[in-house]
Order: sequence, then structure tokens, then C-alpha cells
Amino acid sequence: MDVVEAIVADHVRFEQLLRVLRARDTDAGAVRARRIAARGELAGLLVGHAMAEESEVYPKLRELAGGGAHAEHGADEHIDGHRKLLALLDVADVLSAEFERAVGKLSNSLAHHLDEEERTLLNDARTQLDAPTRAALGAAWVAERDRLIASGCGRRDAVAALIPDAAG
Repeated sequence: MDVVEAIVADHVRFEQLLRVLRARDTDAGAVRARRIAARGELAGLLVGHAMAEESEVYPKLRELAGGGAHAEHGADEHIDGHRKLLALLDVADVLSAEFERAVGKLSNSLAHHLDEEERTLLNDARTQLDAPTRAALGAAWVAERDRLIASGCGRRDAVAALIPDAAG
């Protein structure tokens, strides 16, 4: 699969999961169950996605497409996203105003990052890498992302370990 299309597909899934995390209705039990499931899926997908980009995609883009500055900025934004995700994971009551604030902060950070990444790194990949290279990168990225998700990369302790000052 083309790496750009694979990454953008995850971006779309992030937005879908955030909509679930923001949605309310009159059945509190159903909202709670949906939010808990969506938060867990988002945590694994978001961390696996970011870590696989940093190990499989960003190095190649630095080497092949001259995207070093954009890749470094993207990695910095991943850390910010991990901080916001950790704050969301630390809210016990998924029906609380605190949870909704944490969702809002993560959503804003993620929207900023996705916009920049799609306009810079991913467009660089589209214009500077040929189709076979994008396909090979896509296969490597998907395999690594899926391996990380299966390993539990979205667990609270795993997310905290990615943040330099949040080891606890």
C-alpha cells in the first residue's frame, strides 16, 4: 500500500474516533462504553502510527526527499500528542467535563499536526518518491504500526515512557 494513502487512512480514523469521544446522548451507559472503546483504539493507533512514522518513514524522507526539518518537527509534535493522550488516559470518568477538556486538547493538537504533516511531509513523499518506493515504505510502515499496536503500545505505561518528563 502507498505510504501516503496508508497514513492518511489512519488520519481519517483518528478523526472518526475523536467524534466518538466527543459525542453525547441520553444513554450514559452506551456513551461510556463507546468512549472507553474508542479511547483504547485511539491510544494504540495513535502511538503505533507515530512510532512507525519515526522509525520507518521519517528516516527515508530525510534521506530521499530532503524532509529533515519537517520530520524533526513532526517528531516533536508526536511528543506533544503523547502528552495530550496521556492526559486523556489519566481521566477515569469518561463522562466528566475533565474528559471532554482532555479530548478537546488532544483533538486540537492532532488537527494541527495532521494538517502540517499532510501539507509538508506527505506531499513531499507524493512528489519526490516514486510509486515503488512509496509502496515499499507503506508495507514497512503498516507492518511496524501493526506490530506496535499488537504489543500494547497504547497502554498508559507505554505512552508515559515516550514522554521525557512523564516516566511515572
